[in-house]
Amino acid sequence: MERVAQRFRRDMWDSVVPEAVSESGVEVERFGPVQATAFGDLPEVHLLQQIQGAAEPGAIEGGHLAAAVEWMRAREVDYRIPVASGRPGAAEAESWLGVRGYERGGGWVKLVRDGSPPEFHVDPGIVIYRLGQDEAEGEGLSTIAAEALEIPLVAGTLFFSLPQRNGWHCYTAALGPDEVPVATGSMLIADGVAQLGAGTTLAEARGRGCNAALLHRRLLDAHRAGCHTVFVEVGECDLGSWSAVTQNLRRAGFEEAYEGRNWQRPALHPAQVPDRFSG
Repeated sequence: MERVAQRFRRDMWDSVVPEAVSESGVEVERFGPVQATAFGDLPEVHLLQQIQGAAEPGAIEGGHLAAAVEWMRAREVDYRIPVASGRPGAAEAESWLGVRGYERGGGWVKLVRDGSPPEFHVDPGIVIYRLGQDEAEGEGLSTIAAEALEIPLVAGTLFFSLPQRNGWHCYTAALGPDEVPVATGSMLIADGVAQLGAGTTLAEARGRGCNAALLHRRLLDAHRAGCHTVFVEVGECDLGSWSAVTQNLRRAGFEEAYEGRNWQRPALHPAQVPDRFSG
């Protein structure tokens, strides 16, 4: 699942048009089993700045995490380093980060189910659109996602070209056949494993069944594609939001696989880090 999760994020960054790469500082770099992604134009949005794979075998002893941290620090962004508790190098990664002054931040959890078809009921009035080869369709996806996630519209460029990429399934949902799309959902399928992206719904349409309908459609398409495993990552939300987010997932048969923590640099005194600091 971790390999698919890295590709999920890498594809988003790789799909950005060249103009955005040069103008907005959209970058992705691999360091062995570790992957770093940055969005230089939005350095304060930590959702867009991340180092993945810290707990993978060889990440510490091979110097890959240290190299990724140096790469990220040079970009002066507020980044996070997720450490998955279920991975082989979790304890070593947490020790490495702790010694270097990093702090444990928000938590997250991976939920998983098999590839069986969904059995829960959804509102038949919700209309689901599968986005295809028309690049203009990605504009609606990126606009809705950016607004629903409350991130700057420029970050929507990460979603724009995803419908055309190999292995990706992207959708929008409307409250009826004559209504405009108000929700989005995405899914990456690779080697029999499907990762679901976060479902996003505009504020005025929340609680009306779009998220459940998008989840149902993606699970059905994953089953039809022969997937044996489907997973989704949920994290950094309060208890009220957690209940709302996971309700549909639990109803669809998802169970907790493992959890983790996002590590970050000390928030109150980043300027005290010496030049010799190796990570």
